[in-house]
Amino acid sequence: MFAGYAAALPAAPQPMNQEQHKQQVSSKLAAQAILRKIDDEEAFLSWRIIKTIIAAGGGFMVDAYDLFVIGLLTKLIGRTYYPDVRYYPPGYCNQIGNITTYYQLDPGNNWQPHPHKCGSSWHTGSGGFPSLADWLPQNVKGWNNMSVQDQYKVAITYAPSDLPNRSNYALNSVALIGTLVGQLTFGHLADLFGRKPIHIVTMVIIIVAALCSGMSFGTTGDAVVGTLCMWRLILGLGIGGIYPLSATVMSETASTKRRGTYVAAVFAFQGFGFLLAGTVTIILAAIWAPYDGAGDFLWRTALALACLPPAFTLYYRVMIPETERYEVIVKGDTQTAAKQVGLDDPAVVQATGLKAKGHSWRSFLRLYGLPLMGCSFSWFLLDIAFYSQGLFQSDVFSIVGWLPPAYTMNAVDEVYHVSRAQLIISLASIIPGYWFTVAFVEILGRTKIQYMGFFFMTLFMGILAGLYDHLKATHQTSNFIALYALTFFFANFGPNSTTYILPAEVFPAWSRATAHGICAATGKAGAIVGSYGFGILKDTPTHNAGLKTVLIVLTIVNALGLLTTIPIPETMGKSLEELGHEVEDMSSMHDESDGASATGPQPSFVPNQFPAMMGHPMFVNQYGSA
Repeated sequence: MFAGYAAALPAAPQPMNQEQHKQQVSSKLAAQAILRKIDDEEAFLSWRIIKTIIAAGGGFMVDAYDLFVIGLLTKLIGRTYYPDVRYYPPGYCNQIGNITTYYQLDPGNNWQPHPHKCGSSWHTGSGGFPSLADWLPQNVKGWNNMSVQDQYKVAITYAPSDLPNRSNYALNSVALIGTLVGQLTFGHLADLFGRKPIHIVTMVIIIVAALCSGMSFGTTGDAVVGTLCMWRLILGLGIGGIYPLSATVMSETASTKRRGTYVAAVFAFQGFGFLLAGTVTIILAAIWAPYDGAGDFLWRTALALACLPPAFTLYYRVMIPETERYEVIVKGDTQTAAKQVGLDDPAVVQATGLKAKGHSWRSFLRLYGLPLMGCSFSWFLLDIAFYSQGLFQSDVFSIVGWLPPAYTMNAVDEVYHVSRAQLIISLASIIPGYWFTVAFVEILGRTKIQYMGFFFMTLFMGILAGLYDHLKATHQTSNFIALYALTFFFANFGPNSTTYILPAEVFPAWSRATAHGICAATGKAGAIVGSYGFGILKDTPTHNAGLKTVLIVLTIVNALGLLTTIPIPETMGKSLEELGHEVEDMSSMHDESDGASATGPQPSFVPNQFPAMMGHPMFVNQYGSA
């Protein structure tokens, strides 16, 4: 994995003469000056920082946008491309005989076949079939005067179609799989080739895939879904690369004092993505509502518009140079880094570059194994809870009365109502949670916020599970939605933000993006478990797990998150070099000839170029006492 770096120290160090040693110490002090310049920046939200936040956050808007709209659009695609399945009540089936096809007049006044099923337990609604009452629009004129047969016909007319389960799972999971692969792949490539070029590649992939998602054509519903799955897989690859790259770029650019605030602000762009997605879908639904067959235009437009945020921010990403920490520590280019931070001291600009030696897998795991495990499994458990909740949002919205039954709405109306309900949740709990993290991450610390978030998620989900039957039976919708919203609030003012921040800080420069990609990919594995696994429990008749059962399981999952936080060190107030053990890694710095430390008596000169650097805690025992 780290084959691009030296895997071990030289077996037989060669002694340096005085001139070589002086040159190496001068180069180390130059590196110190550059890193000190970054870490001691006092300006809040300088233009350099603002550009980096915009460039790093643009991709995250797409991640949230896609997560928000895909649940809406899968229903819309199902109602557009798949015919309604008519569930007849047993009595009506008996009257018309053992038929296999029901014929109905289409808009062209031609008889067309429609598939149907006969409900074996119509009167109870069990066996996967809705009860008659679930389908009957009570406001139909003359309903009470209709015969039972006529009522059945009306009920059949209002039976909405949906995506087949296989297509629904494919559309929801393929982007997650692509994201997982992208996190591992582009994270490692960023350590090998640099943050800037790989970041640009991922943003271009997102732009192209998002635009092409809206042009997924086919002659059948399955063909359209298949084409869309292909582009969503590619989109996932790009989104996956955004995770380690945006976090790494921001953490390496920010000062120690405000690093957590800035990295949390990048992640808070997810909130803007939720807000943008809800607003766009509501506007599109309002525009297309008067037109028949407008659902096809709506979902294509909504998906294609996801290309705009990264397209607008790509300019800033191109203009922002490689991070100075990567230039100094990984590439050993102190001259370029000095110019980027505005250091024009000749002693700095003319210093010979030094590069950090990498580690073998064994040494990497020895130094960073526990933090890697803690960050990875915390993210895994968080995403199980975070992504699985989305599967049951429509159930929650129905319980609190925000979402009318599907049979009372056409496809565009359903998009509008679900978008409105999700936008309310986003504005009330999800988006504020992000910005509470931005405000308090440098006051409370990362691990305290993560502990707090997991604790309150456990508490509120446990209360929801324990009081579920009572709240539903007594129609306490305000209490139900308050507990549900608080769970989302403390997910974002908690582990959803901190699991993104911490891996960008606790690992060294030469493996930072790789390690962050590993943690993020582990989290996406949890997302797949949460969305696919709980989806099976929810939709498979043999399991048919209700919302209460799922809430109980998620309560346990959140409680386990408290345990996985234990191995993660607190990073607030510490430099990246200190956190990455580069302070103790005396031998991780070498010159181009791979010379080692001098043996025997050391030169007596004391370099004086950077007196302000001497004794700075960030560099104690890092490059030698000079």
